[in-house]
Amino acid sequence: MQRREIFTRTSVLGRLVTFAAIGGVLAAAMVLPIVAATGVLVRNEAAKFTTLSLTDQGLPQRSEILDASGHLLAYVYGVDVPYSGVKGGVVQYFGWDRQPVTYQQISPNMVNALVAIEDSRYWEHGAIDLRGTIRAAVNDLQHKPVQGGSTIAQQYVKNVLLLRAEVADNSTAEVSADADTLNRKLNELRMAVAAEHQQSKQDILAGYLNDAYYGYNAYGIETAAETYFGTTASKLTVTQAATLAGIVENPTQYDPILHPGVSLERRNTVLARMATTDNGLTTAQARLDEAKPLGLKGSEPQSGCEASSVGTAGFFCQYVEEVFLHDSAYGKTPMDRAKLLSTGGLHIYTTLNEQDQQAATEAVNYVVPARSGVYNPGHNADTEAMVKPGTGQIEAIAEDRPYGTNYGQTEIDYAVNTLYGGSSGVQTGSSSKLFTLITALNQGIPFGYTQTVPGSTTLTGYTNCQGAPAGYYNGAPGAYNVSNAEGPGKSTDSLYTGTTNSINVFYAELEKKVGLCNVVHTAVDLGMTRADGTSLLSADGGQASADNYPSFTLGSVNVAPLSMAAAYATVAARGMYCTPVAINKIVTGTGSSMSVPSANCHRAISSDVADAVNYILQGVLTTGTAGAIGGLAGREAAGKTGTSNVANNDGTPYAAFAGYTPNLVGYISVFNPVSPTVDTMGGQSSCYRLESGSQSCPGEMFGADAPGSTWHMSFDHADLGSVTYFVPVPPDSPFNSQGNGQVVVQPKSPTKPKGGGTGTGGTGGTGGTGGGGTGGTGGGGGGNGGGPTPASSPGPKSVT
Repeated sequence: MQRREIFTRTSVLGRLVTFAAIGGVLAAAMVLPIVAATGVLVRNEAAKFTTLSLTDQGLPQRSEILDASGHLLAYVYGVDVPYSGVKGGVVQYFGWDRQPVTYQQISPNMVNALVAIEDSRYWEHGAIDLRGTIRAAVNDLQHKPVQGGSTIAQQYVKNVLLLRAEVADNSTAEVSADADTLNRKLNELRMAVAAEHQQSKQDILAGYLNDAYYGYNAYGIETAAETYFGTTASKLTVTQAATLAGIVENPTQYDPILHPGVSLERRNTVLARMATTDNGLTTAQARLDEAKPLGLKGSEPQSGCEASSVGTAGFFCQYVEEVFLHDSAYGKTPMDRAKLLSTGGLHIYTTLNEQDQQAATEAVNYVVPARSGVYNPGHNADTEAMVKPGTGQIEAIAEDRPYGTNYGQTEIDYAVNTLYGGSSGVQTGSSSKLFTLITALNQGIPFGYTQTVPGSTTLTGYTNCQGAPAGYYNGAPGAYNVSNAEGPGKSTDSLYTGTTNSINVFYAELEKKVGLCNVVHTAVDLGMTRADGTSLLSADGGQASADNYPSFTLGSVNVAPLSMAAAYATVAARGMYCTPVAINKIVTGTGSSMSVPSANCHRAISSDVADAVNYILQGVLTTGTAGAIGGLAGREAAGKTGTSNVANNDGTPYAAFAGYTPNLVGYISVFNPVSPTVDTMGGQSSCYRLESGSQSCPGEMFGADAPGSTWHMSFDHADLGSVTYFVPVPPDSPFNSQGNGQVVVQPKSPTKPKGGGTGTGGTGGTGGTGGGGTGGTGGGGGGNGGGPTPASSPGPKSVT
């Protein structure tokens, strides 16, 4: 329960003075044991003050989310985050905007102003100021709100008790801490004495300023300075300090935003008091300052990922909050974790790279601008996840929609798993051929391995991990019908050209050869799950496990783009898989460290296999399906297109591109976020903007179109680090036993490719395989896959 803004501080003073005058009760209370019911409470509360410090136990402190360089992304003093599995689908906790500072971080102007108006003899007396108490009683009778009777130490005690009660949601303690009773005042006095014995005057004053309430959920001088003047406690001017010192007595009455006239009068009272008490001003200076306007410049600091300080990183910021709220290491329940995040004073250092985030955000919004009828008439979404190979660090998460809850904004993070605020996932098209390629190389299949395949066929003999038939077509179990986008006609391809030109029938045959179960296991080894987090090897609702779908190699299972980025980062890191992580470290308000999720980097595939994958996928950007996009100037890069088509070949539901260097991976998915399999990306809905600035309307969206352009543009501006190279495959490697795979003799000229494909290539060398090489023949590739195909129905038609 948060602070009530109106409370009376002096109504009990007359009685206190009377009691002090009659029998010396006030003095006796400080030196004799308290008896009756109040004794135990006072003794216990006073004992608490022996351990009080400015980084306190029990007092709320806002947390900070920071990027990898330590720059502020967002303050968090309240949580309002989508959370699956709880009532209402959201976790909410409303806390206190409080950021304690040390005495040295507080402007002397603020110290002078506060002492002048609240306790002008503060530096002279102890916890009790009998003269001030009597003076306050007289002023109270004369209705002169000049200075209260409670000392700063007493007010400090009261504020701490109130905050503790509010955080504990203890209404009884809250009422007791603010009760207009003699017992409460005596308790407060005893605890003030304890505080004076344990802390310096400076620390008590700083504690008071850190705990006082200034309105608009601003607790403490630091947040008050931000709220009203857009500055820090250390930079407060005389007039600003006087305004804030005047607010403390009654934040509602002296609200400078709602009641500027009253607040100005109160500020001038403080200025005059500073002069008469010799606290930093002369009478002449006070008069000059009294003529100045309030000069309000601030705004209420925003909490969470919609704050302006977040910039373009709203989706990344929410992912960090989601990760924290789902981790039981930070509390037993989601609400416990939300409370810790809002009140624990945590410094959460994330993996966000500011340059990469900016590059990704600009690219997705430039290539597929959400509100453009010219460059995005289909209202498609474009999302990119960037991961640093060998670390698991998420460098950026971008989306072509602004983050938020207002019109035209969204909180759905299309790049991540459903559990962490994502959607139901995306189909990946031929970018999932990565797993079949790795499996084939693991089994020793060389670059020059060839197959001659038709443009369309029905394959039989697929089995799942239990040995039972996988797939079903035209009444035949274990059957799968698949087609190339190039159309009819046979073609011969090697492992190299079948990959770079993304030949679907070739890969369907290859998947059957190496084993569908083995391919799915490879994907699992590289961290892949369904978008809802379910294992690929488990049934999920009405869907069987992924090893029951021969279309798996063509990307028909919905997954998260971030998972795909991490999988591609494995080959970029020469076989080391790292779980994606968004948090580097968490430091508490006391300076201790908390545990953070581990990337758990480990070897998932051999370095030889990873190097072989990198060699082949470099060819995608030279002579393959993304040859028109090309690589990056002065750097080696590799990639893979992915396009999923609906069964009737009427448009593209999902288009994807995975692109990477040894230092950075980006995975992009483009789709209609409302109904991807109905509002497909065909005709005018396939339009997007090229990196050059011109419009492109291919008629059907392919992975080499908007996704490829997004990748290239983002990597042109991303932080790619120093120039590094992929490790070449040695000439004597077994993978070169049948040549480098770039030259294949064709039985006849292939049909002219479609979409993102290429025509025929030139010739290439026959020795080792260092870079991307040239040559290769074959078609561009096509796509399809309107979702995981039930075991009782045909599989997808084609995917690139």
